[in-house]
Amino acid sequence: MDITFSNNNTIKISGKSSSIIINPTSAVKADLLLFTDPSASRLEQKSFYGPGEYEVLGAMVDGIEIDKGNTAYSVVSDDIHITYIVDLLAPLSNTQLESMDGVDILIIAVKDDKADLLNKVISQVEPSVLIPIMIDESEIAKIKAEFGKDIEPMERYKITKKDLPLETQELVLLK
Repeated sequence: MDITFSNNNTIKISGKSSSIIINPTSAVKADLLLFTDPSASRLEQKSFYGPGEYEVLGAMVDGIEIDKGNTAYSVVSDDIHITYIVDLLAPLSNTQLESMDGVDILIIAVKDDKADLLNKVISQVEPSVLIPIMIDESEIAKIKAEFGKDIEPMERYKITKKDLPLETQELVLLK
């Protein structure tokens, strides 16, 4: 599986049997488009704009309402469970956490300067891999300091289920 970042919180997840793009800003080539904001522009492709359970080409998708007008997505593809959350304003509820149980990779951005909220959600979800997607360099520096590593951003993150860290949490920065 490959995970790449574009701009404006756009993530592409390319698995063996499907490609999924979350929050694309224009028409793109993918099997499925997911939008966290239900009022996003409608595209002429297979798209979902909110909470619900979907299956597309072997990928299981669970849209989880985070707050009114904001959906998080849990995607299971190639036996890897990825959760994507943006514009989070508060810690996750028990119901939301149950829907995200067993997250391998957490892709997350929080609004404004809320490092404490980010840390709370990371400890709630306990992913094997953390991929923060935020523009603010000072926030990225804080996250690097938390992990005690100076990690260079990469164009593409390539991972298989067997390569997921078991004992530690890995930080991945995408550019």
